[in-house]
Amino acid sequence: MNKSLIFGLLLLGLLIITAITAPYLPFVDASMKEHVMKKKADGGFELPPFPPSKDYPIGSDPKGRDLLSKVLLGTKDTLLTVLGIVLIRYLLAIPLGLSSFYFKSMRYFLLLWNRLFSYMPPIFFVVFIVGLPFIVFSSNRALWYIFIIAIVDVGRVAELFYSTMLDVSKRPYVEAGIVSGCTSWSMLRRYYWPPLQPHIFIQFFSDIGKVIFLLGQLGVVSYFISVEFVSQLGGSYEALNTSNIWPVFFNRILDHIWSHPWYPLTGAAAIGISIFAFSMVSSGLQEYFDRKHKRFRGVDL
Repeated sequence: MNKSLIFGLLLLGLLIITAITAPYLPFVDASMKEHVMKKKADGGFELPPFPPSKDYPIGSDPKGRDLLSKVLLGTKDTLLTVLGIVLIRYLLAIPLGLSSFYFKSMRYFLLLWNRLFSYMPPIFFVVFIVGLPFIVFSSNRALWYIFIIAIVDVGRVAELFYSTMLDVSKRPYVEAGIVSGCTSWSMLRRYYWPPLQPHIFIQFFSDIGKVIFLLGQLGVVSYFISVEFVSQLGGSYEALNTSNIWPVFFNRILDHIWSHPWYPLTGAAAIGISIFAFSMVSSGLQEYFDRKHKRFRGVDL
């Protein structure tokens, strides 16, 4: 029994069900109503964030909105954002990896891409590029944000597919196809693509977890996909997040971790569970394809 895959799919299914049904659950405040203050039992008043209570099962955010409602409603935005990023990454990485195997010029391009983006962690490149003025103030900031996060790791993913094809090309049955006179397209379709597919599925789910973690890191440094600029008393403008995406829980984390720990810990729990779910699915798929290929083809992934 593939326990990793089963458990991972159960968690993933729970996340998807939550994303779909959250606005309709009776205990979820879909309007995300703000409360500037709350009356205490002793007759006084307190300002948000409110601690966990009967009205706020896991507390509230700094604007007095129910935190449980916020994290459940944010599931859909978070999953769609991450899925969009990874889909764009793979739509670019798969052709790049395949073409690098067939064309020397594309191989040089891939090497250059990897050298450019491999010296520092992805967060540094994302922060640097997203922080450029024409992106910060662009009306399509969200699209820029998603695209930039996607392309930063395109080279790494493409390199994985190139290495897989290089490994497959050394196997005896591939040499038989070459001797029989198969065209490049036939070789790709019959010999390279079948063993490449498992790697695509395994890495796809693994990358979703990595992107969620990266978004969490960006939340710590207050880089969000959807923002609006609000004028401050001193004449400056502050970029405020306008979505319920989970990384918002890490905004000003140093201000909240000691005084209102339930706020960042809720975001950490949501992100941690989702990363764990996708990691388990990836690990389960690895185990599944290992068994399948060893049983039917004698091929080890």
